[in-house]
Amino acid sequence: MSSEISPASPGWIRPGDVMRVRKLKAQRRALQARMVSSTTPLQILAPSSTSATGDQAGKRRNPFRCSPNKRVKPQDDCDLEVSSDATLFQLLNPSAAPVREANISYNFSNIFPKQPEPKDAEQDGKEYSKEVWIDKLIVDWSLKTRLRFKSPKPLPWKHNFKTSEEASGTTGFVRCLSSVSDDKEDRTLDTSANAQFYQCCLVWQYPSLPWLQLFPRDNLKLTSQTGLFGTDSKLAESLHAEWSESLRSLHQLLRVRQCPYFYVCGPTFTCLFRAAGVAGISQAHALITPTTRGFRDAMKEEDIEFEMPLHNSSSPRSRHNSDSQTDSAGDRSRGSEGKKDEDEEEEEEEEREEATSWLEKMGVETSQFPNLNPNRIKVEREKFRHVDRTPSSLVYVEGVETQGLINFLLNSKSCTPTTGTLAGVPPTLLSPVAFQGATLMPLKAKGNVIHQEGTVQYSMELSGPILPHTPHQLINLLSPSVHSFSVSFHPVSSTLPFSLHSHRDATTVPQAFAQEGLVDCGLDAPTRHLICAPPRSQSCTGLPVTYREVTYKDGKYTWTDRVQ
Repeated sequence: MSSEISPASPGWIRPGDVMRVRKLKAQRRALQARMVSSTTPLQILAPSSTSATGDQAGKRRNPFRCSPNKRVKPQDDCDLEVSSDATLFQLLNPSAAPVREANISYNFSNIFPKQPEPKDAEQDGKEYSKEVWIDKLIVDWSLKTRLRFKSPKPLPWKHNFKTSEEASGTTGFVRCLSSVSDDKEDRTLDTSANAQFYQCCLVWQYPSLPWLQLFPRDNLKLTSQTGLFGTDSKLAESLHAEWSESLRSLHQLLRVRQCPYFYVCGPTFTCLFRAAGVAGISQAHALITPTTRGFRDAMKEEDIEFEMPLHNSSSPRSRHNSDSQTDSAGDRSRGSEGKKDEDEEEEEEEEREEATSWLEKMGVETSQFPNLNPNRIKVEREKFRHVDRTPSSLVYVEGVETQGLINFLLNSKSCTPTTGTLAGVPPTLLSPVAFQGATLMPLKAKGNVIHQEGTVQYSMELSGPILPHTPHQLINLLSPSVHSFSVSFHPVSSTLPFSLHSHRDATTVPQAFAQEGLVDCGLDAPTRHLICAPPRSQSCTGLPVTYREVTYKDGKYTWTDRVQ
């Protein structure tokens, strides 16, 4: 007798079903406990006098259930909402009338910070500075080592140049061809934005030694190692002879106004030569900074007449640079007592001179007695030792004295270092036009995309010897295609006094005549117009400017000054 076994008895329960039911019950209890604990005092609960059955006692009461006799909202809650809305309305609309007054401590006065009331400028005695927007930038005559453009829109430039762009840019720069001239239709040169950008990124330099840093020279590390030209005298003499010919060639171009300006970057100083008509000065002139007493004494021995305009200037920018000005102010305050002191000093000088002459007659060298040296006494009285290597030590040479300065630079031993890696290497010559022995040097360009605080900025950075006219050419090239951008400048700190100089006593020349005299200088007409204008006539504040950052927007310029 065979018996059939059913696959599952109807009275049996599987273990998995049992565990599933228990889990559901546990989750239901946890949810009920969470809902009961999350009730707030503002929720309206059912009356406690209401009787409940045994099944209903374990269930959570509905917080939104109201009895028919208590449908009216409590008065406290209504006052809280009305007063809060009224306070918020008063904060957002202070001129409007209050909606309702409520004696309640809940408001939004602590949420919104109170804005400070603007102070009156007359009460404080100070005037708040405002941004000044101008149509044209002023020329900054300091040398730059780095330049960076930033714009929220992509720049039309690239740091990778095509063959036609690089070739056309080199040809246009060497031949001094302007891309905006009228006869550009007869040329086959590439006139794209990148080709014009490459044309603006070239400079003439001598000497060019790739294994040495020849610009800038003011931040070189002091090392005891002597370079190749310092150990081999024949190489040093040959290099100096070629450099002398290059300097003479540049000065000849400057005299006939075929070179607007050039720089001589020495180990301890920088010299700027400018042609007649540049900066509104009718004669060729030169500026040297920084200088020392020994350097100025050597120029006096060569009968080179010069002035120190920043040392005698009363400009607020140059007051802190020279301690001698404070001393002279103190002498003026003494009045008649100062005259007596001067008489006493003259008597002491006469006594020292008599003592010096008596020692010389006795055959004693006066160098053994430095206190009797009259030159040392004058230096201590004038306090020139506080002026050395400061912006106040700027030297100005004008007219025929520039020829004497050229001869001084050619023959002076202080122009060529004798120790360090640049031992035996003459100063670096930088020019916007070609000269004898010059090397064509391109600036290093690097493009990048900057992500900052959720915004995207497109940048182009240039590094190398950046001449004063280069930023103006790049800005004029970029402004037609980009309506808003900024330019950051990194100048050589020792060359900042070049922009602070504004010689008042120099003979000025009309800007139109000066610009016509520099037609063959290699620069385009807008750039010639800028470099020929006097600095004080360009600046709206009446003072020269050294840029830290320039902002361009809708055809206007504003800037932040580096020298405060």
